[in-house]
Amino acid sequence: MRFEMCRVSLFVLVCVSVFVDNAIAACTTSRNENGFGERLKCSNVTLNTVQVFGGLDVSDIMIFQSRIENIPDRSFLRYSKDLISLSMHDCGIKEISGYAFGSLKKLKKLSLPYNYIASVRDQWFVDLTSLEQLDLSYNLITSIEPTVFEKLRGLKWLDVRENRLTCLEPVQLVPMAGLEKLRFSGNPLTFRCRGTLTLWLRDLGINYKIEQRGEENWLDDILWLCAADDVKIAESEVFMKECVVLNLFNQLRTGLTTAESFPLSIPQECTYARNKLTQCIAADRRHGREVVTNGHVVRKLLRQLRESKSAV
Repeated sequence: MRFEMCRVSLFVLVCVSVFVDNAIAACTTSRNENGFGERLKCSNVTLNTVQVFGGLDVSDIMIFQSRIENIPDRSFLRYSKDLISLSMHDCGIKEISGYAFGSLKKLKKLSLPYNYIASVRDQWFVDLTSLEQLDLSYNLITSIEPTVFEKLRGLKWLDVRENRLTCLEPVQLVPMAGLEKLRFSGNPLTFRCRGTLTLWLRDLGINYKIEQRGEENWLDDILWLCAADDVKIAESEVFMKECVVLNLFNQLRTGLTTAESFPLSIPQECTYARNKLTQCIAADRRHGREVVTNGHVVRKLLRQLRESKSAV
């Protein structure tokens, strides 16, 4: 009797599990707000489901929280006649075939955020001649092929936030003559690259700042000043870092000598110890040479202070 009850309970649980999975994995269609074509929305589905579910006049596809690791060639050929917007959000995408978006000549918006894309290939965009918005944010992108932006001459809005890019060279972005907005925060850009990029964007009037989050915007002014001082500084990542550190140190010193906090009460022995420490750090004995830049001295001072504090 107990065995039969267990079997029945197990059967019920399996049925409930299947029911829940089917309820979660779903696609729905609705008319677009502008009245043109259908909007297809899917979640927890495979790419095969998306490819057969909608009608032939689908103009907007939105796929969420699915497991679609690979997008094969011409995956959306069925919808190429009317498809204008394609969004694949949090779908686990790792690989995209060269012609995955082939024949989508009317596509204006492509969004692939929160996936695992590591590199961007120009072949993806060969047929996307109408593309105006591209969202590649929150991926693992470390490289973008130099010729990608030659295929995106009509792009107006580009989002590559929260990736692993160390540089975006302006010379690569030049083909996008109509670019209006660029979002790149959250990438480990080098100081040299960020200074060159943001100055170029400012000169062309391209919006790159996020109004709600301006934590990094202060850095641009310092980078521009550092680059303007000396061509050698502008071309060296090391010198740019030292220049930024020195500027921050000078700002801190200025802040400490305001009317409210000046004069500072510093014991004589502390002043003497500080001078000895500066002289010690300035002499780079490990390499048998003297350090000649103030920025290098300040950077080593700050590191020494941090290490001594952590050791306490």
